[in-house]
Amino acid sequence: MRKLAWTALGFTAAVGLCEYVLPAGGLPYIAAALAVFSPLALLLRRGVYRRRAMILALSAAAGVLLWWGEYTFHARPSAALVGQDVQISALVTGYVERHPDYERVEVRVQDGAPRERALLYYYDGALPELEPGDTISVQIRVSDAMIRQGERSRIYTGQGVHLLGYIQQESLTVTGRARYADVRFFPQRLGRQVRALCDTLLPPDTAPLVKGLLTGDTAALEEDTENYTAMRTAGVMHIVAVSGMHIFALVGFVQLLLGKSRRTSLVCLPVIGLFTLMAGCRPSVVRAAVMQTVYLLGPLARRETDKLTSLSAALLLLLAADPMTVGGTGLQLSFACMLGFVYVLPALQRWMDERLPMDKRWVSAAASNVACTVSATVFSAPVAAMCFGQMPLLSLAANLLTLAVIECVFVGGFALCALGALWPGLGGALGWLLAWPVRWCMLVYRTVAALPVSSLSMTTVRSWLWLAGVYALFGLWYVLRRRGRRVPADVPVCLAVIGLCLTVLVGKLAVGRGEALVSVLDVGQGECVVLAGHEGTAVIDCGGNRLEDASDTAAGYLQSIGRGQIDLLVLTHLHADHAGSVETLLYRMPVGQLILPAGADDGDGMLAEILTAAQRQNVPVRFLEEQSVCRAGDLTLELLLPQGVQTNERGIVALASAAGETALIMGDAGTEAELALLAEQAVPDVDVLVAGHHGSKTATGELFLLAARPETAVISVGYNLYGHPSEEAMERMDTYGARIRRTDTEGTVTVRFGQKGAANG
Repeated sequence: MRKLAWTALGFTAAVGLCEYVLPAGGLPYIAAALAVFSPLALLLRRGVYRRRAMILALSAAAGVLLWWGEYTFHARPSAALVGQDVQISALVTGYVERHPDYERVEVRVQDGAPRERALLYYYDGALPELEPGDTISVQIRVSDAMIRQGERSRIYTGQGVHLLGYIQQESLTVTGRARYADVRFFPQRLGRQVRALCDTLLPPDTAPLVKGLLTGDTAALEEDTENYTAMRTAGVMHIVAVSGMHIFALVGFVQLLLGKSRRTSLVCLPVIGLFTLMAGCRPSVVRAAVMQTVYLLGPLARRETDKLTSLSAALLLLLAADPMTVGGTGLQLSFACMLGFVYVLPALQRWMDERLPMDKRWVSAAASNVACTVSATVFSAPVAAMCFGQMPLLSLAANLLTLAVIECVFVGGFALCALGALWPGLGGALGWLLAWPVRWCMLVYRTVAALPVSSLSMTTVRSWLWLAGVYALFGLWYVLRRRGRRVPADVPVCLAVIGLCLTVLVGKLAVGRGEALVSVLDVGQGECVVLAGHEGTAVIDCGGNRLEDASDTAAGYLQSIGRGQIDLLVLTHLHADHAGSVETLLYRMPVGQLILPAGADDGDGMLAEILTAAQRQNVPVRFLEEQSVCRAGDLTLELLLPQGVQTNERGIVALASAAGETALIMGDAGTEAELALLAEQAVPDVDVLVAGHHGSKTATGELFLLAARPETAVISVGYNLYGHPSEEAMERMDTYGARIRRTDTEGTVTVRFGQKGAANG
C-alpha cells in the first residue's frame, strides 16, 4: 500500500475518532502524545513496518490537531451565539432555495458573527430575489448547527456549515448588488441557467430529475413526493447525489469525442473543475473530481497513478480542508462506494470475463452494470443501513435497467442545454425526445418500489444478524479461495438468499394466531400507532419531528413484522405532528382505506396533498361524520368523534379491540374531549392508553383515568419546547395505577395482546 494511502488511513481514523468518540477538551494532549511517541516506531525490526507506523502516528496526530482546531475556532464560536438575536452583514453565495414551508439562502458572514459559511432560513413569507455576490444586512436568531431536535446532528457540519440562522420577520435589506464581472460566482450563475433551461425545454414531469442529475439540485424532485419516495425506496438516490458517476460520464464523453490522449486530459481538467463548482462543491463531487484529476495528471507528469492513490489524495484534501465533514453521510457513502470500485470491481470483472460471453455487446454492458452496482454496494450497504435504517434489496435490478440510460440522459442533458441556449426551437424538440428515457427510468423506480420485497428494515436484531452473516460467508469464501480451495461463488450467494428468506419469514410470524400488537413508534414529537392482528393491520396517524421521516419509520416497522400493506389508515386530525408524513406513507405502502374526520382543521395545509396521493394510489377515502365501527381482519376499531369541543381537540379517538384486549388512542384530545366522551359513556376500561396530546397537562384528566383505568399508559413524545410530558399528567397516570412508558426514553413501545405483558420494540 502506498505511503499516501497510509497517511490517509491514519488521518481519517483520527478525525473519525474525534468526531464520534474522543472528548474535545483532551484532543491537544492526544495529538501531542501521538507526535511525541511516534519515534517508538523506530524500535520495530522491519523497515517497512517502521515507516508505516511512523506515518500512521504522525498523520493521526495531524488529524486530531486539525479537528480540534476546526471545532475550537469555527464550530464553538458559532455555538456560543445560539439563541441570541444578532445583526449580521453577509455575502450571498447562492441563490434562494424556495420550498413550500420555508426559504433558504447560503451566505458567508462578514460582520456581526463569526466569519463562517452559514445557512439562513425564513418561514414568514418570501425572500427577495438575491444573486450570488449580493451583500445583505439581516437580523437572525442563531441556531446550533451541531444539535437538531435535541440530538447531536452531523447534517450541517458534514457539509461544512457551522452557523444556522433564522431570519427575523422583514429584517433583511440588500446593501450591495452583485457585479456580473465577478468571476467567483460564474459557476452558480451557470448552474441557475442550466436549471432554467431544463424547466423551459423539458416537460414538467421530467425536468426535476434532469435538474438533479446535472446540478445536484433536488428541491423540485423532493416536491414530487411520489417519484422522490419511489427513488428512495428503490435505492437509487445516488444518481442525483452528484458524484463519481457524473464525473466519469463527463470525462468518458470528452474522451469519446477527442480520443484518449494527453491533450484530451488537459481538456478534461477545466471541464471537471467547472462542473464541480456548478454542483456546489459537495463532498461527493469534490472527492470524485480530485480522484479523476489525480488519475489524469499521472500520465501528463509521466508518473504512475492508480485508483487507491487518487482516492487517498481526495480523502486527505477534503478532510484537511474541514475535518468535521467526516461525519457527513454523503462523504461516508461516497468513499465506501469507491472502496468497492478499488478492491472489488477488478476481481468481479475478471470472474465475469471467465464465465460470460463478453464478445456480445449486450452481455458486456449488462455485466458491467451489475459489476459496478455490486462493487459499490459491498462497503456502502452497512453505512446506508446505519444511516437510513433500511437496505434496498432490489437496487441491483433498478440500476441494471436504468444506469446506462441515466448516463445517456446526463450527457444528453448538457447537450440539450447547450443546444437550447442557441436554438430554443430545436432544443425543445430534443427535450421532448429526452423526456422518454427519463419517464422509463421513473417507471422502473416506481415499479421496483411497489414490490413487497423492495427493501429490508434494519430496525431488528435479526436483520443485522443476517447482514453480518452475509459478510462472514463471503469473507470465509474469499479466505478459502486464497488458500486454493475452489468453492463456487454460488454457495455463499445461495446461503445469503436463504438467510434473507428466513429473516423475512420470522417477521411474518411476529404475530401469532390469537395475538395482536399495539406499537407506538418512536417518531419524536408526534404520533404513529401501529395495530397488528394475526390477519389485519391498522395505522393511526403518521407524523413526527425525528431526523428520520415518520413514514420511513412506519414502513420499516411494518416490514419488520412481515406486513406488506395497511388495511386501515386513520388520521385523528390534520396537524403536522400527526399527519405530516401520511402523503409519503401512501406512496410507500398499499393502503386499503383512508379515514379522516369530516370538517377537520387543515391549518398545516396538508389535506390537498394527502387526497392527491390517495387518488393516485387508488386509495378509498372516507370522511368520518359520526361514530363508526371498522374492521381489519381480526382487529376492530371503534372510531369516536367527541362532540362540542374546541378545534384543537376536534378529531377522531380510536378504541381498538383484538385478542380480547383493548387500546384507546387519544390523538391530541384534551380534557374537554375526554369529558365529552365520558358524557357519551364512550370510555370503557382499557388495557392500553396512548395518552392524549403527548402527555400535556391539559390532557389525561382524573375523571377520564378513573373511567379508563389503563394498565399501561404510553406517551408518544420527543424533543419539544412545550414541556411534554408534563409532571402533572404523569402523576395522575401513576396515581390511577398505569405503568407509564415513553417513546423518548424507550424508543418504540410495543404491547402484545393475547399474552399478558409488554415488551420494547
